[in-house]
Amino acid sequence: MNLTPPTPLPYQGRGETAPAPQTRVSPPSLIGKGGWGVRSRRTTLTALLLLAPLLVGLLVFRVWPIAAAVRTSLFDVNLLSGAERFVGAFQYARLWADPVFWASMQATGLLVALKLPLQTALGLALALALQQLRPVQVFVRSAVFLPVVTAYVVAAAIWNLIYHPSQGLLNSLIGGVGLPRQGFLVDINTALPALVWVTIWKDVGFSMIVLLAGLQAIPAAVYEAAALDGAGRWTMLRSITLPLLRRPLLFVVVMTTIFTFQLYTPVYMLTQGGPGDSTRSIVYYIYQNGFLYNDLGYASALSIVLLGLILVISVFQLRVLRSDVEY
Repeated sequence: MNLTPPTPLPYQGRGETAPAPQTRVSPPSLIGKGGWGVRSRRTTLTALLLLAPLLVGLLVFRVWPIAAAVRTSLFDVNLLSGAERFVGAFQYARLWADPVFWASMQATGLLVALKLPLQTALGLALALALQQLRPVQVFVRSAVFLPVVTAYVVAAAIWNLIYHPSQGLLNSLIGGVGLPRQGFLVDINTALPALVWVTIWKDVGFSMIVLLAGLQAIPAAVYEAAALDGAGRWTMLRSITLPLLRRPLLFVVVMTTIFTFQLYTPVYMLTQGGPGDSTRSIVYYIYQNGFLYNDLGYASALSIVLLGLILVISVFQLRVLRSDVEY
């Protein structure tokens, strides 16, 4: 007879209760039984239904006109009769030998080169000033933003009166202090800067609002910590504000560039491309070819070239000014 006591279990004699065995229960498969499969299809269908108006608008008002312009650029089209003659890439070859095209590209480039840095700097200065002027911020912000929501036709008509050579407000002020009156819009040396100032006055409120929103998103604790370390205002601006505003600045730069390349209404209302070709923007030249010279094929080729140029410049700006850091 074996009198050896049995080996105690791990939980015997210690006043503990052995845990109940656990059984893993696999969740029931819902795929194919009206569960996740049907739910996923319903979610996708709902998303497509919600996006349908936007997608239809994108196709009708963006993709289709671009495709139609590409096709038209390959034809010699008479806008009045509707007659078409296939010419292939002939319209694009005309660009290289067209001096007016290069003059319009030069004028557009000067518009961008003048407006982009001035409007961005002025918008940043206004945003920084409004950040400090808390009591009157709403009033000043509304006053500066008002031209943005004003029609370009109205704005151009107002500045046409201000720039009038004999009866304009600006020349009246200049004559009142004994200086000679200026032909702002008829002088080849002043027409382009005068046009640039009108566009800056019209659009600087947009830049200010975007940058002001970026400033208000910067935590105040960052500035407080810098102040405790003895940093001054210029150091904070250079080391804190500008780096943290990189993404809003990128948005302002890209959008301002695109808007300036598409400038048409103030050119038509104020100078009509003159004097000479000093203010003839590329979009105004497209309008002239399509609707004044009845050369829709060439105007379409100019439009495609402008689209490609804007795309290349925008991608370049996004790559150069992008920030991989999310604050």
